[in-house]
Amino acid sequence: MQGRVDRVWRNERADGSEYWVLSVDGERYSTWDKDVIANVHEGDLVEFAFARSGRFRNLTALRKLTGPMPAGSSSPAPTARAQRRIRLHCLRTAAGMLKDATLLPEQKVSLVMAIAGQLEQHVLTVPADQQQECTPHGEASQSELNPTEGERAR
Repeated sequence: MQGRVDRVWRNERADGSEYWVLSVDGERYSTWDKDVIANVHEGDLVEFAFARSGRFRNLTALRKLTGPMPAGSSSPAPTARAQRRIRLHCLRTAAGMLKDATLLPEQKVSLVMAIAGQLEQHVLTVPADQQQECTPHGEASQSELNPTEGERAR
């Protein structure tokens, strides 16, 4: 089977043993072997096989695919969830940019939507070598947790 990875996470049983779960196109698959999912990340296109064990789908094989990329993109297309998050962040940014603008409400909405669309397009087409490193799921980066002296002064 093939699909796009929505999410990868670690779970722990009551006895303390760890296993990993992979959500592919909304369906969950699990494995006890961390090496199976070692180089797989959210948004990757994968080919996989699984075996059912009761209500569980246990991965038996998994490999990352390198397929065609969307035009103007240098990285895999974001998952639907990531796309929604990007769109919401762009809308929030655009609205913040215009919060003090003295426009009619209809004009402000129209302008926010136009700016958000441009921001979203820019975010999704920036080459990988120019993208800033982001931490997954809203976690703080080390520089945010431990700011330098100059950053504390800001």
